[in-house]
Amino acid sequence: MNSELLRSPWLLLSVVLLVAGAFLLSVFGWPLAGWASIVLGVFSLVTAVLRTRI
Repeated sequence: MNSELLRSPWLLLSVVLLVAGAFLLSVFGWPLAGWASIVLGVFSLVTAVLRTRI
């Protein structure tokens, strides 16, 4: 694993958004906010990977 990826703020953002989305879906039962957070988390994960490769 790339050490630059682990220090990326985009990776931190993606983990927070993914966990928050799962929490919103499972605990509160809010599907729209939960899935929106998960999708944003996936996009930020892709951004983190692409920014560390370039």
